[in-house]
Amino acid sequence: MSSFHGIRRLLLGLLLVSGGAVAGELEPRALMALEQMGSYLRSLQQLRLDTDSRTDQVLENGQVIEFNHQTHLQARRPDKLRVQVERDGERRSLFYNGQRFTLYDSRSGYFTEQAAPTDIASLLAQLTERYGIELPLADLFRWDANTAKTTGLSDALWIDSQTVGGQVCDHYALRQADIDWQLWVRQGPQPLPCRLVISRRDSTEQPRHSVDYHWQLDAPSNNRDFEFTPPAGARAIPLAPAGAQP
Repeated sequence: MSSFHGIRRLLLGLLLVSGGAVAGELEPRALMALEQMGSYLRSLQQLRLDTDSRTDQVLENGQVIEFNHQTHLQARRPDKLRVQVERDGERRSLFYNGQRFTLYDSRSGYFTEQAAPTDIASLLAQLTERYGIELPLADLFRWDANTAKTTGLSDALWIDSQTVGGQVCDHYALRQADIDWQLWVRQGPQPLPCRLVISRRDSTEQPRHSVDYHWQLDAPSNNRDFEFTPPAGARAIPLAPAGAQP
């Protein structure tokens, strides 16, 4: 019995030193961190990063299975973007050079090219609205200083400071209607996201999606990085708008 009470006191102690977070609170410190991160991301004229992602998928029997993939993103504002997603040796890529975008699937060898708008934000909107395609990491281009005020947050709390990927980061817990998310933001003059964990509360299994960010802001780029050269045997196919009949 004494052992049980000792463990209980230890757990209570850990809760008391965890930062004093209170549910249902919008802490100014947490909201300011989101605003600063959004402003800093918008200020970057060049982005280059690799990410490691883990995504839960719920099977018909209710079991939760985790899948891993890696994403490489390279961008130069306003009109250059390359995104490559790798899983089990297979790669899916998007190349955008300011005039056209190309989608390529290494497994099938198929690629498609389409005329594109003249900036990254318009490209992302076109992909989503016309083709039903949501690019990984697209939110990095959507964040701005007002995002924290427009996402319907009910909770925003600072938890503690942690080291993530060799960077000292502030850990925040945030809540929306059906989503809980945790965000780790790098301390200092470059408030970049270090890690993101999203949990869905609209499902009994509460599947999660997490991303670790590895930033390379000083890596050089040139226009060739955003051009697609079909490999031998690749075949071009048309890209139909979402909902179009085959």
